[in-house]
Amino acid sequence: MKEFSVFRYLKQFSLLILLLAVIGSLTVYFYGRSQQRYIASTVIQYTNSGAKEGYTPDGSPLNVEEIFSPAVIDAALTDLGYESSIDIIRSNCYAEEVIPEEQQKLNDALLEKGEQPNYVADTYRVNYVGDSESGEEFAWNVLDAIVNNYYEFYAGKYVEQPLQNNGVSVLSEGSYDYLESAQVLDDSVSEMLDYLLDKRACYPYFRSVETGYTYNDLYQIYSFLYDYEIPSLYASILTNAETNDIDLLTSRLTMDCEDAQLYIENRQERAGALKKLIDTYSERNKEIMDYHYHSSTGQEIGTEYILKDVEYNREKGEKETTYDGLIQEYVDLNISVRQKTIEKEHKEYLLSIFDSAARGKGNASTQEEIRDKIGHCADLATEYYQYVEDTGHELNRYLSANYLTMVSSISVQPAVNIKLYLAIAVVLFLVVGGIIAVLLGRTLDFIDYFRYIDKTVQLPNRAKCDVFINESSGRILDENFSCMALRMDSLGSLSSTYGREVGDAVLKDFAMILKSFGGSHGFVGYNGSGVFLTFFPDCSPQKTDVILEAIERQVQKYNTVNPEQTICYTCGKAVSSADNVFEIRQLLRLAMQRMDKK
Repeated sequence: MKEFSVFRYLKQFSLLILLLAVIGSLTVYFYGRSQQRYIASTVIQYTNSGAKEGYTPDGSPLNVEEIFSPAVIDAALTDLGYESSIDIIRSNCYAEEVIPEEQQKLNDALLEKGEQPNYVADTYRVNYVGDSESGEEFAWNVLDAIVNNYYEFYAGKYVEQPLQNNGVSVLSEGSYDYLESAQVLDDSVSEMLDYLLDKRACYPYFRSVETGYTYNDLYQIYSFLYDYEIPSLYASILTNAETNDIDLLTSRLTMDCEDAQLYIENRQERAGALKKLIDTYSERNKEIMDYHYHSSTGQEIGTEYILKDVEYNREKGEKETTYDGLIQEYVDLNISVRQKTIEKEHKEYLLSIFDSAARGKGNASTQEEIRDKIGHCADLATEYYQYVEDTGHELNRYLSANYLTMVSSISVQPAVNIKLYLAIAVVLFLVVGGIIAVLLGRTLDFIDYFRYIDKTVQLPNRAKCDVFINESSGRILDENFSCMALRMDSLGSLSSTYGREVGDAVLKDFAMILKSFGGSHGFVGYNGSGVFLTFFPDCSPQKTDVILEAIERQVQKYNTVNPEQTICYTCGKAVSSADNVFEIRQLLRLAMQRMDKK
């Protein structure tokens, strides 16, 4: 059997080891990629004065989970344009407290004593875990959108009022007459002007980077629409009393006038009742003052008689009010009556215009012009509202920066270090491949030994000789390919004289002599019946003769040491170039013939 040699096995199965390492590494790589998770994270800090106590700027308890509220996630997905389930995104988000090391040690010490730490964190690490299919960029974009929208959500809920709605949008949702459309535009722009006026007073120096406008600029833009475009629209409508349906419009105006009259009468009735209470209060007060200054009434009237509190029924039930409250409500009622009166007079004026108008279809070109003006004003209002909305969003982000800051930028880290595992896999599979190669090589050695090795002489047997010959028979032999046939003639006499064991021992010694000269340079095999075959790929006739002479000397030495058990042999040789034979079977046949002739 071949000797155990690790390097021989590794060299023999090097391709198999390399293939196993490549396949195993690729398997680990693709499995790691399929199981990969990308963790996008950033650190945010609440910086308002109450954050250390767990409160938001408006004093309500801080709830960090609002970062992943459905409203925030939905807004983030809308900004990104991704179609994904809100619940799936939320399930992959989490926030964890960032506690300073010294504070953490203090908390641990308190817990060891059985006390609960009272530290409230104001810094949190926000994480989003993305899967392998969406990739690293998706995880970064999602967390960035979530944080940005949470800034707006936080500022809008705890720092700043919500943005003003676009009242003009209702024009596309219902059927409005020309005049009603103008009123909707008028009311919407008027509300926006009040909103912008308030913002201009609160934030006079804020200028949006995105739109380039301040709130004063936006106020001036809306003022132009309110002062010029909408009055021009009213003039076009009222000049010729243009309308889609004059009967329906006059019916609505008549109903508005009636409702206004009912409102006025109700408030006037309430104001009259309040006036009586106020007069009664004043009269009683006068009587008490007379008493204190020794009035002639002689009645014992104490200070408790003063109408300190007057109770009366209102829409929301019983309410206790003071004299100052009565006066203020009386004034408010008269103001509301006056405002509603003006509104009613305006409705009556409009009603008079449309009542006196001719009940025809109107001028088609004029109506087309009015519709164009309404569309133009609505488009301008929508365009300007976008400026207001963008500026408001940016203001919210600006305000939130004073109460909520991003301590670190967003970073994305893979959950699995594929490169490290790939390197480990390469080394591991190389080692495993080496072990398999050694086991496989040694197994093949055992198979080869039991199948192709003659157990007596420990050389390749007849079957192995046939395999070698068959493998070489399909090609033309190289130049100086030599073949030698050697037969041990004394084997029979030794076996009959000293026994088969002695004969086999001498045969084995002869085989070792042959192997020592040819085992490392070519093929030496035992063909049975004391015949040995040798094949040397590159062996000239001269070199063949040298080998035979060396074998002869070794045999003579052996015979000198063992005079009673000598080796007698005959041999025949054939060389492809010298004998002009380049087919292995013919070359072997020639060597056998020459051996038999001796």
